[in-house]
Amino acid sequence: MNLERATLVVAVIALLTTGWCAWRIQGLEARLDRESGKLTSRGQSGGGPPQQPAEIEQRLKKLEAASPKLGEIMSGIQLHLAKLYFASEARNWDLARFERGELEEGLTAAATLRPEENGVNLAGIFEAFKQTQLVSLKDAVEMKDRGLLREAYRDSILMCNTCHQSTGRPFISITIPTNPPVSNQRWDQAPGG
Repeated sequence: MNLERATLVVAVIALLTTGWCAWRIQGLEARLDRESGKLTSRGQSGGGPPQQPAEIEQRLKKLEAASPKLGEIMSGIQLHLAKLYFASEARNWDLARFERGELEEGLTAAATLRPEENGVNLAGIFEAFKQTQLVSLKDAVEMKDRGLLREAYRDSILMCNTCHQSTGRPFISITIPTNPPVSNQRWDQAPGG
């Protein structure tokens, strides 16, 4: 008799669980349908007409025009590269690690927003940089080795300048920084840090 009761309880629980799952699936499907409708509508609560391809193309062109230009992105990368240098010189490895991560994010953004420039495959160059120089910088930071970082930094600068030359901008020449890029940041490890 106990085995029959246990089996019945398990069956009821399984039935309830199945019902609950089916109810949740229906709710999720309805939500997905609503969200899909939002993507194809103009966002009107009455479910306005779907956007036409020409409207979507026009919206994409506006977004592209408003997106940062390559020079702006590269200026950010240059700033983080210089900050990485000063952080490592001060042996502030946490800051150096952070700035190295910012470099990677900047390169990813540049490759996404401007995969090609003046007929040059920037996305490929940025990916190569991430797989070589950025790895060397990461290794030097992780090993807390200023000499290794200086070498990786020089290699990074060489690749930057080669890229500038290949895109028709040899007048952009990156060097090892001599002055901190900002005057309102502490380069050494903060007290208690």
